[in-house]
Amino acid sequence: MSDRIFVTGANGRVGRALIERLVADGHQVVGLARSETKAAMVRALGASCQVGDLNQAAVIREGMDGVRVVYHLAGGVRGPGAETPDRINREGAENMASILRHASGIEAVVFTSTCAVYGDRNGLWVDEEMPPHPNTRYGQSKVDAETALRTADLPIRIVRLGAVYGLDFPFMMTDTIAAERAWLPGEGRNYVPTIHVDDAVNGLIRVAEQGRDDTIYNLADTDPVTLGAFYGAVHASVGGKPVRFWSTWVPSYVQAWAARHNERAQSRLHRTPRFTPDNLRLFTASVRLRVDRVRDELGMTWNHPLSTNGVQSILTGSAFAKK
Repeated sequence: MSDRIFVTGANGRVGRALIERLVADGHQVVGLARSETKAAMVRALGASCQVGDLNQAAVIREGMDGVRVVYHLAGGVRGPGAETPDRINREGAENMASILRHASGIEAVVFTSTCAVYGDRNGLWVDEEMPPHPNTRYGQSKVDAETALRTADLPIRIVRLGAVYGLDFPFMMTDTIAAERAWLPGEGRNYVPTIHVDDAVNGLIRVAEQGRDDTIYNLADTDPVTLGAFYGAVHASVGGKPVRFWSTWVPSYVQAWAARHNERAQSRLHRTPRFTPDNLRLFTASVRLRVDRVRDELGMTWNHPLSTNGVQSILTGSAFAKK
């Protein structure tokens, strides 16, 4: 059955992959993007697109006219200047909740949260019953966003998503590894939940079509690997130098001091800071997600349950593959 579907964050990498799949499945898709240039990327996929942001209620209401399903993907770790995680994620979710409360005909709202809500669990397995314990402002902003949507009397389904990887996704660090300048904090022995973009899209659609309201679903690979193993697989495909983990040489208190000062300096210049206390903690936290609920309740299957194999399938034959 063809549905009319609304997608925020439509021009993001996950958003574009989701829209491409929904259009191919015969759905009528309306996206939300923040500029005409970004909207053109969405329209090229066969969707229509509203230009605006989460503060523009009239634009969103127009786009949601006649919609049955809403995917709220818009969000981020950090923006330029004063665009903090709280402003991007919590305030954005509160604005969406206010709009959705007065919308009619919507049967499912899928919100992409993050595995960062669990914080650092020293490599332990966690399921959806584990209380959030974020150790970053980003993770806390997503917890607050979940609360805003869950208390708004909506048909909300929460997806706590691992780090999504795919061709041209920044998380894969293909350019910097190939250019022999890839550095990360920590030692690479921690588990950061990941998921192939195709599996992420499949999971989101299953949650929208079959999920239960007011329910949380973890969504990540079934067979997690360490961060060092993940980037080792990228290096094996693209060449260059392996990621170097600098915590062996740089004390943690020096890293934290430098990250705080860099974030403040870049924010004053209205730039998007990349080296921040949040990024240090996100790349050094260790947690493994149990995904039994999305598998057992919704029949989710994975094309790439092991990310090292998924990375190889993405990069083999690509422009990034080593010659």
